[in-house]
Amino acid sequence: MNEIELFHRLRTLNEAELFYQNYQEKKKDPVLFQEFIDNLDIQDCLDRHLIIPELKQTMPPSMKDEYFYSASDVGMVIQKHNCYSPVFEHFHTYFEAFYVYEGICEHEIANEKKTLKMGDFCIIPPGVSHKISVMNQSIVIVMILSSQVIENTFRNPTFYKDNLLSEFFLKNIRYSSGDDYLMFHTGNDQELKDILIQMMLESTNKYQEYDAILSAYFSLFFGKLLRYYEDTIDSPADRNRKSAAAFEITAYIQEHHNDVTLAKLAERYHYTPEYTSRFIKEATGKTFSDILIDSRMKHAISLLRSTSLPISEVAYLVGYENTENFIRTFKKRYDKTPTAYRKDLIHEYTL
Repeated sequence: MNEIELFHRLRTLNEAELFYQNYQEKKKDPVLFQEFIDNLDIQDCLDRHLIIPELKQTMPPSMKDEYFYSASDVGMVIQKHNCYSPVFEHFHTYFEAFYVYEGICEHEIANEKKTLKMGDFCIIPPGVSHKISVMNQSIVIVMILSSQVIENTFRNPTFYKDNLLSEFFLKNIRYSSGDDYLMFHTGNDQELKDILIQMMLESTNKYQEYDAILSAYFSLFFGKLLRYYEDTIDSPADRNRKSAAAFEITAYIQEHHNDVTLAKLAERYHYTPEYTSRFIKEATGKTFSDILIDSRMKHAISLLRSTSLPISEVAYLVGYENTENFIRTFKKRYDKTPTAYRKDLIHEYTL
């Protein structure tokens, strides 16, 4: 098979997908659907590896490694996820990773539902129950990875470093208690797409030395993920870390609002200014400027209420070298100038 043939196969419904499309269509009418189920040949379904929740014989208790490869295989299969296949909760004895090549898919894990779009890449470890739904002709590519493949790669010093991907894999090998999933958001990265296509060709054709080449592509794919998309990682543990980091960063801004800048903040936490700005917005819903102005204005209110300092001194103490900028920002926030605010306070006290 060459690339042209592979692309044609990816965009053409196979026999199983045509069956599942018919299954989903019949399901809209209970009477027709029951007739459809009653007429199925169970042995034929088993021979074709069709999964039909209404026929318990076709439902494995778990998705096992040996369904996809034997002990002598490389321990890695790259294939398309069948469109229209029934949605059911299941877990694997292997690592499963799926990449949305085109379109969207729905994913549910631990009662958390997500819509994945092009370029989203999600890794599910062994033993974790989840559901995946591709109810259109989107192209979702699935990697089926044995624990041995993961061990061979991520115990290698090249990958065994302080990064979330290595930590995730090594924690979850052999059913260890780790995160439920790990997700990257890569967008329309053509380089990653090209690597996946080459992996699919090697996995399908199995030409001479395909296992070595497939392993090399595997390392290259994950290396590129870490190089370009580590900042996009989404996982339960990472969200907890980000929440803690966001709290710390917000507290630092509030404590140093008189002289903090985005560049200084980024340098302190060893990020780029661009990433720091994006991180604050994603974690708090506010921009760096929003948090900074909030803190400065609260301090200004406190000084105006408790001191008789000149407005220029109040401006300087809360971080404004230009008094006019302070007055303009204050008025925009409170619909009155600092002087008017102080006069209103005096009026309240004399009543």
